[in-house]
Amino acid sequence: MSLYFTLLFALLTTQMAILFVLVLPLPNKMRKMCYNMWEIASMKQEFKVIIVMLNILVGLLFVDSWKRAHVPIRHKGVNDLDSTLSMQGLASRAYNQRNVYISGFILYFMAGIPTVLSIVRRLIKYQDLINEKTKKGSSKEAALVSDDKEIAKLQEELRKKDVSLEGLKKQIENLENFYDESNKPKAVTNEEIKQSKRNQ
Repeated sequence: MSLYFTLLFALLTTQMAILFVLVLPLPNKMRKMCYNMWEIASMKQEFKVIIVMLNILVGLLFVDSWKRAHVPIRHKGVNDLDSTLSMQGLASRAYNQRNVYISGFILYFMAGIPTVLSIVRRLIKYQDLINEKTKKGSSKEAALVSDDKEIAKLQEELRKKDVSLEGLKKQIENLENFYDESNKPKAVTNEEIKQSKRNQ
């Protein structure tokens, strides 16, 4: 009697520890690790068989303990010799009620752990989406900052090229003016004509 009670209590304690770890506000990586361990274990056929067998055995224990806890006890007189049997009946009822509570909590946690794990799965999914959005936002901000720097650099280069273009335009204009002035036909004055005739 005490061996299976010890096993049941160990199973209940393990389930409570699992639920405690699952509801802790752990970092996302730790939650992923816990959920992945559950996923790997739940994919194995042996694990599924063990869970089903535990559910069946604990369910049978629950039903049996429930029936035994509700058996009516006959109260006999105090002077009767069977008063010790009445005490044994009360003790048996208390043990059965204890077994009802323990097996009931085990069955409850067997249903509660997968429910909490589905909530953890959704938390992981939404946290990953949030992390992805913030990474995209920060990468966009970094891209905008780098784009702003690149735009400022290109604007500076454009300003320098505009200045050099203006300088070239002025040089071309000056060269054209010089060329035009040097190629203009000069008006020949009377003195120049007289001087050229004298030289001849």
